[in-house]
Amino acid sequence: MPERPTPDPTRRTAPGGRPVATLLLDRAGRPALASAGSRDRRLRMRRVTARQAVNTVLNEVEFRLQSAVVRSLPQNVDIVLTKACNLACTFCVDYETPGAKRISIENFDKVARQLFPTARLVSICSGGEPYLHKGLEDLLRIARRHRIATWVLSNGMLLREDRVRTIVREGLITTHGFSVDGFRSATVERLRVNAELETILEKIQMVLRVREEERKRLPRTIIRYALMRSNVEELPDAVERWGEMGIDRMDCGYLAVCNGIDPQESLYFHQDLMSRVFAEARRVAGSYPRLRLNLPPAVRDEQPKREHPTRCRAPWRFVKIDTDGRVLPCYRAWEAINMGKVYDADGVAFGDIWNNEDYQALRRTVNDDGVEKSFPFCARCDYRYGWGDIAQHVGFEEWAETVAPETPDDGHGIDHRRDRRASASMRAKSAPNPSA
Repeated sequence: MPERPTPDPTRRTAPGGRPVATLLLDRAGRPALASAGSRDRRLRMRRVTARQAVNTVLNEVEFRLQSAVVRSLPQNVDIVLTKACNLACTFCVDYETPGAKRISIENFDKVARQLFPTARLVSICSGGEPYLHKGLEDLLRIARRHRIATWVLSNGMLLREDRVRTIVREGLITTHGFSVDGFRSATVERLRVNAELETILEKIQMVLRVREEERKRLPRTIIRYALMRSNVEELPDAVERWGEMGIDRMDCGYLAVCNGIDPQESLYFHQDLMSRVFAEARRVAGSYPRLRLNLPPAVRDEQPKREHPTRCRAPWRFVKIDTDGRVLPCYRAWEAINMGKVYDADGVAFGDIWNNEDYQALRRTVNDDGVEKSFPFCARCDYRYGWGDIAQHVGFEEWAETVAPETPDDGHGIDHRRDRRASASMRAKSAPNPSA
């Protein structure tokens, strides 16, 4: 039997055989009509539909105008698939929801029909481990049907080759991330309780192998690395490992001190060491053109943000939907802000939530430092004000207070950590010497 011709991914056909134009956005965000151009040109440009392109432009205009009532919809939709997790990471600031612990395909499809036609990205990087959701592939197929990019973050322990091959073969994940915070097994396994670095490395290598065997360009692979005193000196070795393996990108960010972790773990107190390690990591990364190393700004470079904060885009561009259908406006909302519910029979249409009074109040106050904030945490959020203030580094317990704001009748607080061992290895008694 003759081999079927490979379809042009930039060409779509409507019922009846009529061709449908697909818009592309180049890196500058300018729309261009897709054509039978070279493969390199298609790689440089990101396919979006006409509705996604129009929503992107309108969204940017409304953000710049700081509109409280908006016509555009969020570009980035983060959907929490499950609260279940096989690890108990020391610095996890997630929490258990009182309702559903896992999203149903029906609820995912309900949200997809409302948001995916205009969104640019669906993120599956919050809550628990996505590979614990048995319907992950079916959920990703729904996203693919809407021609939306997908970002999935995993701890890497539970990947199976049959599932990975299906995902790669069908093009279900655009970007696949893995959280690996260190180079040595002892470091990674102390930070991520129940993890095994050797297993994680085998699983990541398997993803890269399957991608090559299937002759696919996607998914792109990313390593997430939370930076702290006890692992920062391993960063250059980690860069070399991932560069040799063929990883596409490393995203590094500062530790958020929480769960009783000793504040001396924060690199705020070790800035000279941090600067030396960052310089060495960049030097090592220079030997691997494929690998893009993203390091956070130096703490001292963030200090001007206290006087000139960055404007938050989240209330316009982003939405997070928890397993029980609660709509959250940002990654710092936790359970402190409940904008409404979209799942199940008692859920409402997202459009009715997106411009309700709470959302309008948030948009009016989030970037106005002359008024009282609708959400008090906005007044100190590191997204706006950076990491230059010591207050960002001596304890980050607001999340625990917001998920359990009321004192129970028995007077004891609620511990939302999945595993009480999670922060045991990071307490002050085993913290590094401040002078180190």
